[in-house]
Amino acid sequence: GCSRGRGGSMHLFDRDRHFMGGYAIVGGQIPLATGAAFAIAYRGSQEVVACQMGDGTTNTGAFHESLNLAKIYHLPIVYFVVNNLYGMGLRVEQGSAVSELYRKACAYDMPSWRVDGNDVLAVRDAMRTAAKLAREKHEPSLIEAISFRFRGHSVVDPDRYRDKEEVQKGRENDPVAAFAARLMHAGMLDEKGTHEIEEQVQHEVEAAVAFAEESPYASVEEFMQHLEEYVYAPDEVEGKGEN
Repeated sequence: GCSRGRGGSMHLFDRDRHFMGGYAIVGGQIPLATGAAFAIAYRGSQEVVACQMGDGTTNTGAFHESLNLAKIYHLPIVYFVVNNLYGMGLRVEQGSAVSELYRKACAYDMPSWRVDGNDVLAVRDAMRTAAKLAREKHEPSLIEAISFRFRGHSVVDPDRYRDKEEVQKGRENDPVAAFAARLMHAGMLDEKGTHEIEEQVQHEVEAAVAFAEESPYASVEEFMQHLEEYVYAPDEVEGKGEN
């Protein structure tokens, strides 16, 4: 796979596609993404960093330190907060003094927006605006996308803190189904096309699962190969390390 067996479901990494990894530590990706934006600014290139996080992450120190530095150095980064209303089992307004999370960016004089995260085109338009601001004006920004979590926080979360009515109401705003209906109403998609897309996606998922299950476990020797591509330890890579 993309991490060559070195990462679990929360640690995928693909440098060729500029996907700089997933991180199990809450907020762990934010300083790294900010550092990547600093590197882009230092090189003077036109790339933009998109850093996605959950609502609970906005309460961490790494979040605030990173936004502060991004504004000071005018870094080309978009902080994208997915607010699905719950940080694990705690409602956002119970865990954050400011429940309108996009407003937290104002402490750093940073442009920010709140959008309907279930509206595909609204999210697209907001990202276009933010990316243009980062690329042309060298300014960071923050987007808060209001969404809903259909299931528990993880496979071990029974989701007992939400009543069934709330979950059912949230499921009615499924962004995939809503966008399909929107395309059909515009005459850009029909029932047959919808079915074909669903079959294609199902096939791709099943193929990915089969690939993972059928792939052999890496040997110790294979596991240790190519680490120099990801870890900067020149002495050890060249066999000159003393420890």
